[in-house]
Amino acid sequence: MPMSDDARGPIQATRTFPGTAENCGRARSWVRSLTLPYPDVRDSVELVASELFTNAIRHTRSGDPGGLVQMTLSTEDDPPTLLRLEITDGGLRTDLPKQVAHALLPPSDAQSGRGLFIASVLSRAWGRFPAHGNGDHLSGAALGPHSGSMTTWVEFSLHPELEMAGSR
Repeated sequence: MPMSDDARGPIQATRTFPGTAENCGRARSWVRSLTLPYPDVRDSVELVASELFTNAIRHTRSGDPGGLVQMTLSTEDDPPTLLRLEITDGGLRTDLPKQVAHALLPPSDAQSGRGLFIASVLSRAWGRFPAHGNGDHLSGAALGPHSGSMTTWVEFSLHPELEMAGSR
């Protein structure tokens, strides 16, 4: 039986996980528990959270010993119309310049590289910004002394039937 909109309360939650593969499952469970009132997007949000958590531990200092991944899940408006997932990583492992993130479908024989593509297909919008210096978000200090922490955000419409065609 579908849940009524009246039962769908706002979400504002942040949690920091150790940056290990074992904690990816814990992060998925945390996201699932928070999105139970939103069955239409729950599976998509959980999958994208898993993909972005994996990216953070595979490509940044979040995956190094003692590394961390911060996840934030929040809704906008009352009653909620938008759900936003943010994943903040520990920054690049090298001093190489940051590269622009692309949501391209990799070759069919590739073993990895689909995370941002999946996020772009399942969400309303996504993007990235530096975690340092943003007053509303993690300063990066909680993730370690290294610079370069990035937050990847993904937004999911809680009322996709109300969006205009082509607005994605």
